[in-house]
Amino acid sequence: RGSHRSRMFALLLPPALSLLAGSAPSPAAPRAGRGARMAGGDVPSIIVGGGRIGSALKELGVEGDVVLRRGDAFPAAPASGPIYVTTRNDDLAGVVAATPPERRQDLVFLQNGMLGEFLEEQGLPDATQVLLYLAVAKLGEPPIDGITDTNPDGLTTAKGRWAEAFRARLAGGGLTCHVKQGDEYTKAMLEKHVWICAFMVTGALHGGVTVGEVSAVRHATASGSGRAARKVEYQ
Repeated sequence: RGSHRSRMFALLLPPALSLLAGSAPSPAAPRAGRGARMAGGDVPSIIVGGGRIGSALKELGVEGDVVLRRGDAFPAAPASGPIYVTTRNDDLAGVVAATPPERRQDLVFLQNGMLGEFLEEQGLPDATQVLLYLAVAKLGEPPIDGITDTNPDGLTTAKGRWAEAFRARLAGGGLTCHVKQGDEYTKAMLEKHVWICAFMVTGALHGGVTVGEVSAVRHATASGSGRAARKVEYQ
């Protein structure tokens, strides 16, 4: 386990230095318009959860999609294809248990955090995972892509069996997604995890300010335009 952690830290070093240099993701304006639907790639899917992300995936989807809400029986159709899990992290074990064993390899996890140990415990070490950089302001509104000045090609990243299908679904709505495997995906996962931890801790230490407010202070500090920002004290 010690050597595994050392390797993880080695992978983390370049993105961590990038974050310290001030190139962490920040809110971006939505792209104008929606791209043309892709002719191939996306397939009918099950979407677990009808919240903002689940509803957005349904809107971006294809005929035959099914939204599965709490208490619903697992549907017979579609009998194959991705099962997008858009629930909270603390619901994941229940979602896996409610999924027929023969369909569990189709689960696609879109949650924040490093799910590796959980997925191994569930017998799903190779499950499709997504690092989602999308903002949906409220239910029913179109998603905003997580494009930044330093990442004009977007940041959302997927790996695994259904990564290409997920990319096709987003592309149908003019949204970006990269498909990566192995160490390249691990680097992207660590970068997002560090970003989340840094912003959440900073916000909590300063009275529960929003991610946008933390980002504004960071930009002011980096540009030298906010002398007061430099005086922020950590208790």
